[in-house]
Amino acid sequence: MQQYAIYLRKSRADIDAEALGQGETLARHRAALLELAERSGFEVGEIYHEIVSGDSIEARPEMIRLLSDVEKGKWAGVLCMDIDRLARGDSADQARISRTFRITGTLIITPSRIYDTTRDSDEEYVDFELFMAHREYKAISRRIMRGRIASAKEGHFIGSTPPFGYDRVKLEKGRGYTLSPNSESETVKLIYKLCIAGMGSRSIARKLDDMAAPPRSGGAWSSASIADILRNPVYCGKIRWQYRREQKLSENGVVVTRRVKGSDYVLAEGLHPAIISESDFERVQQIMSSRREPPKTLRSGLRNPLSGLVYCGLCGSMMTRLGTGSHNRSDILRCPNRSCCNVSSKLSLVEQALVEGLEPWLNECRVAVKPFPDPDISTGIEKIGVERLRAELSGISAQRERIYSLLEQGVYSPEEFRERLKALEQRRERIFLKLQNSEQTISQSEDLRSRYAEQIPVVQKLSEIYSNSAPEEKNILLKAIVCRAVYIKSGRNDRSDPNRFGFSLDIFPLLPV
Repeated sequence: MQQYAIYLRKSRADIDAEALGQGETLARHRAALLELAERSGFEVGEIYHEIVSGDSIEARPEMIRLLSDVEKGKWAGVLCMDIDRLARGDSADQARISRTFRITGTLIITPSRIYDTTRDSDEEYVDFELFMAHREYKAISRRIMRGRIASAKEGHFIGSTPPFGYDRVKLEKGRGYTLSPNSESETVKLIYKLCIAGMGSRSIARKLDDMAAPPRSGGAWSSASIADILRNPVYCGKIRWQYRREQKLSENGVVVTRRVKGSDYVLAEGLHPAIISESDFERVQQIMSSRREPPKTLRSGLRNPLSGLVYCGLCGSMMTRLGTGSHNRSDILRCPNRSCCNVSSKLSLVEQALVEGLEPWLNECRVAVKPFPDPDISTGIEKIGVERLRAELSGISAQRERIYSLLEQGVYSPEEFRERLKALEQRRERIFLKLQNSEQTISQSEDLRSRYAEQIPVVQKLSEIYSNSAPEEKNILLKAIVCRAVYIKSGRNDRSDPNRFGFSLDIFPLLPV
């Protein structure tokens, strides 16, 4: 017997309704869809509960799992309350959902209508509904953002996690939240006192560790977390909002989110009590500004050719360069985590090991390109096979329509209908799996050939100019080939052989072979 799935997702409107006492949304939707399935004779095989909020498919693990199961032909249909519960993302998300349901012939079932996207009319309707859902989502997001900015300007605390030294508390009168000092506030006061007394962020971190005054998350203090506390105006009674905004970037074809500092953030008088006086806060800002050195990239260019490439194999931190300030002594590559026991090495030795470790991979990369002198011949044959499979699937969809029509006309008995439909569905599933495998093979083959072809000039350039390049140019060349390298060293160098590596370096190229 064919099985069906239920997909449940909570929207922002549902959250607002729950706040007004209208009950738990997913429980109500679950009951309604189970009743619909029972009334329609659908056997429910699994219920997907989406418990996180996200504006894209990648941010919703249950939707990713559902689409994977739909692609495998696991479900005859998916029940949801509305089309917009499936996606409110951009056009790429909409196309992915529409294409997955259309190719597999999986039905989308709502309390008001059943959609079969193999039919042109239903496909157009689903695409239109998804498009309108995305527009509505963007409009809601703009309204929410305007509300948050207005609330921040009124002095409310908008974030979900309070800063160190404060607890997040609900306002007694009116809606919203503010901050209340807790026991950590004494540590904040001490941090500011030590800074005014002349201690730097790293020294303050050591001092707090020696005093057994741990940060909220436990472990050891870092100079970066101390600097963040010293620069945060929340401690002198201010509210700062959108100081680090989320910005989506494309890296190697993957969309990633970064937090970027902006200049047009909101800074307003907060409703919470200050821990530090405004005069002390301003004094600390002057001290920190006077200590700050211009970045290396502004003064003399990048000095570390391995910047952003080598990571500590013990704690996962990015390895950093430590300059010695002397022409007679080599720069050091070290783990910046003070509590990590990974031993540092000469930067030049790690660079040498990385370049030498790439040689076998570069040779394999050159060899891997040779089997494809004329890729269009094999790929063309594969594409013809794909078109035939697609035509067969289209024919099966037409056959299914005729079977339903003959049942309605009384030509087929219910038993004959079920038997013919079962045979047709089994054939459709076999063809669909062949189509999926063929499309995946073509896509992977074309992608691999393209990526190898792109790497060849990079490889040649690396071999030709690397040794005579500046550190910044070396860094660019290496990042075009290497994803990351993992460094581990457990002991000091042997004094009798100071140039021996004495460490392990696992290299992960961007394109494995």
